[in-house]
Amino acid sequence: MLIPILILGFFLLLNGMFAMAELALMTSRQTRLQAASRAGNKGATVALALARDPTRFLSTVQVGITLIGVFAGAFGENYLADNLVPLVARVPAFEPYAENIALVLVVLALTYFSLVIGELVPKRIALAYPESIAATIARPLDALSVAAAWPIRLLSASTDAVLAVLRIKPRTGDDVSEDDVKALVARAASTGVFTPQEHKLIQRTMRVADLTVRDLMVSHQQIVWIDGRDSADDVRRTLIASPHTHFPVCDGDLDRISGVVPIKELISRGFFAGTNVDIEALAHPALLVPESMPALKLIDQFQLARTHVAFVVDEFGGTQGLVTMDDVTAALVGESRGSLNPTHAGLQQREDGAWLVDGRVPVHEFVAALGLPLESQDDLPDASTVGGLVSALLGRIPREAEFVRWQGWKLEVVDMDGARVDKLLVSPSP
Repeated sequence: MLIPILILGFFLLLNGMFAMAELALMTSRQTRLQAASRAGNKGATVALALARDPTRFLSTVQVGITLIGVFAGAFGENYLADNLVPLVARVPAFEPYAENIALVLVVLALTYFSLVIGELVPKRIALAYPESIAATIARPLDALSVAAAWPIRLLSASTDAVLAVLRIKPRTGDDVSEDDVKALVARAASTGVFTPQEHKLIQRTMRVADLTVRDLMVSHQQIVWIDGRDSADDVRRTLIASPHTHFPVCDGDLDRISGVVPIKELISRGFFAGTNVDIEALAHPALLVPESMPALKLIDQFQLARTHVAFVVDEFGGTQGLVTMDDVTAALVGESRGSLNPTHAGLQQREDGAWLVDGRVPVHEFVAALGLPLESQDDLPDASTVGGLVSALLGRIPREAEFVRWQGWKLEVVDMDGARVDKLLVSPSP
């Protein structure tokens, strides 16, 4: 009686190994297996190969589990049930049904131990240590798949044929979405892998990745520029009245930019002391970028051009605004010290929870300040400023005292500057 029990125990353990191998390979993170493979772990290398060919290893596992189940069932019925019949027959009331009762008891016992020892416990272990188990079991499993190549090929071909009939395309790799990355980052932050500051920086970086330079730029109306045709005295007055350190030099209008001149070069040449200086000759070449350029790509452009100022142009070559490295930095870290951008308190929260908002505030700053639940820039109307947002929502140029409800907030126009929205009162919508 002891030997049949030991043999059945071996079958159950073998079944558990297959179940553990299956779940470990399916739940292992390929990045960790790749790191182990680069470190010289041959088991991890084999595990990666098996994970990339799921039909192969699943067929191997199912062949093993099916054969073990058949052998265990047949062995249990022939040996355990036969040995159990005399014990059951000792009870007079059970004697006429001893064979059936013994068979039922053996089936129940095999089912229970198959679930616990052959499935549940191994799978819990696989979930706890997926990569290490996958690397350990991969090589024996690979050898078994080679030994049982013909049955596995038949099963794989049959599986592929059924999937083709159902028009289901098997996945060839890990399809990682942005939501998956966000969930992984949030999990890492909750477990202490990332500090709160690192978590916020990653969140901002992912948000900035959805922005274009149009979302970050200062509109052309706010740009302080130098006309190369103006007199030296007019230029001095313009520069003295402005807090900026770099100025675009233009030929008559902002659409004809000659370059950018740093004020420190004018100071070093005695311009403010009355010395005549050829400003256009001092101007550095201007970097022009399309308004559709991704915000993060702008960083590469700044590095290539060795500048931190770019002018945003539309498809017709007209200047729409300017954007600086400070603007990108502000979007990433939440602060700005712009040398060209005017500084203003564009977002002021009142004691009652409402916000007084400048119409020129970029939409992405407005969304971040109010904590609006937008998944991406695709959820936003086609507007770069809050004033433009209101116009886009209304479908026309708004009038004073008009309002629109959006994302649980009431956006009311307080003041207009011609056709431009100057000030808004933003309050929770009842």
